[in-house]
Amino acid sequence: MSAVGTARFWATWGALLREGWAAVRAGGARLIGVLFAFQAISLLLAFPLIGWLFRQALRADGMTAVDLGALRPGGGVTITLGLLILISLLVFWLVALQFAVLVLLLSRLRRGVELAATDVLRDLGRVARKLLRPSSAPLVLYLFVLLPLTGFGFTTVFAQGIAVPPFVSGELMKSPTTAALLTAVFVALALLNVRLALTVPVFVLTEANGGRAMLASWRLTGFRASGALVGAVLTVMLLAALATLALVAATVLPTALSDELVPSASPVVAAFSLGAAQVLGSLLTSLVTAAVAAMLVVLLDRRSAAARLAFAPHATGGRTRLGGRSAALLVTGSVVLASLLLGAVDIPVMRKLAEQPQALVLAHRGFDGDGGPGGVENTIGGLEAAAEVGADLVEMDVMQTRDGRFIVMHDASLSRLAGIDAMVKDLAFDELVGTRVRDSAGNEGTIPGLADYVTRAGELGMPLLIEIKLGGADTPDHVSRLVGELEDLGALDDHIYHSLDPGSVSDLKRLRPDLTVGYTMAFAGAGAPDTPADFIVVEEWSASQDLQDAAGGEGLGFMVWTVDEETTMRELLRRGVDGLITDRPGAALDARASMQHETGLSNTLIDALTSFVVVF
Repeated sequence: MSAVGTARFWATWGALLREGWAAVRAGGARLIGVLFAFQAISLLLAFPLIGWLFRQALRADGMTAVDLGALRPGGGVTITLGLLILISLLVFWLVALQFAVLVLLLSRLRRGVELAATDVLRDLGRVARKLLRPSSAPLVLYLFVLLPLTGFGFTTVFAQGIAVPPFVSGELMKSPTTAALLTAVFVALALLNVRLALTVPVFVLTEANGGRAMLASWRLTGFRASGALVGAVLTVMLLAALATLALVAATVLPTALSDELVPSASPVVAAFSLGAAQVLGSLLTSLVTAAVAAMLVVLLDRRSAAARLAFAPHATGGRTRLGGRSAALLVTGSVVLASLLLGAVDIPVMRKLAEQPQALVLAHRGFDGDGGPGGVENTIGGLEAAAEVGADLVEMDVMQTRDGRFIVMHDASLSRLAGIDAMVKDLAFDELVGTRVRDSAGNEGTIPGLADYVTRAGELGMPLLIEIKLGGADTPDHVSRLVGELEDLGALDDHIYHSLDPGSVSDLKRLRPDLTVGYTMAFAGAGAPDTPADFIVVEEWSASQDLQDAAGGEGLGFMVWTVDEETTMRELLRRGVDGLITDRPGAALDARASMQHETGLSNTLIDALTSFVVVF
């Protein structure tokens, strides 16, 4: 880049920050109030309506909960699909209109056009009519795939939680090849998202449809423009991070003082501090969203001539203005009222979170050492490493071989761990047992037979959570064979069991009703599943508090897999789940021990802030 190009780059960066902030300041309380109102409407009205429609969609096909293992086309499938399409359209429309209002207000502020409510609604009506056209369909991919996966640009409560599930990304990252491919995909998506960052402003402020808005954004965000935009957005994010730290400090301080001076008052102090932080965090999110959107509008204004875009004229002539002073009073009053209401609601929440966690810590397929000495997953070395670190149980996998015997193995293929292009179902027990395996951490071991593994677990005094895996060589009586082998070892009653396969769960409970059996769910929601199991094992991506409560209401235990982030470990321990299945049992055990020895509520409040206060 030449000296002139560099100067223009920095000038663009500065102009985006300066002019974007000027637009946000001009909007003031009116702008923040509109965003805050959208969030409140989403939480109080839209989410309950969408939840009700979703439950009706499930019931139309004879289901009470989302359970991928139990999906069966039924007589109500047409109604179910129709309701799901309706839900998708409703969410798309609400998200798009939320962003449209923000862009319209900022554009008016930059052009000095009055913020008359009737005029803004007329502009919004024009955008709403565009959204009803099939040509707006490309926006769906942008708003609900590209934007949430890369996290650059607009944000909305409707898209929070859209991500690659950790169990998918975690498995892909265990192989160097798939890890490199996954990383390349996310880098490509991030670059694409930057180039498409102006899609929403172009769609809202011009007559371009969804596809043309994307093409226009691509033309307008060349190397210099996109680089300056990324720099400006990162600057805003850095300032937001500093503001978040200040918010956390200000929230925790009253509880820390209460812990020292009046410990009995700490639950109430912490609850109202949390309520205030939830509201202020929402406001900060609104401010960050407005700042990013303002910079996008500024960049569009500065680059529109290059793309020969014709802006749609803003409606004028309305008399009902959005007053600045009245908006400020309304926002302030709403913030105070919402903080008090949430504080009152949070009192029992804080008392619940302060209880000492008793969750079991289960080592996922053993323990690879987490940077220290360990063993390959599902090997005796991994089992011994898990016992050494102090795990309560070890989760492991059993799979049938070609000749109907059982080995300890997770993958249906030998390629990842053994480097052999072969499938378990095509090989006999004697061909598999003793095969050398190696993981990405450098650990080495051999594939064990079930009997050797279970015998060593007994010697270590380590109970197992045995997962029944289907690898393609499964005999119709695979469950009864497994029961028979474990009975012969005298180990059947020493362990607990689970499976992703509903049939295996049902067969095991039918054969031995006294055994403790779990039903594993890769994705779940809307309620507890209809299962004969004693507990459910839910992937962390969908292990919500609502699902946990629903499971408890049906008398089901609740375990979560695979939990490797310490913040998520602490959240789930605070929530009182029955078990954490993790690749990092040492970290989970340390977190549990620290909570069991806590005095006061300051640390509990910090964990609550991490769980309940989302800023950006």
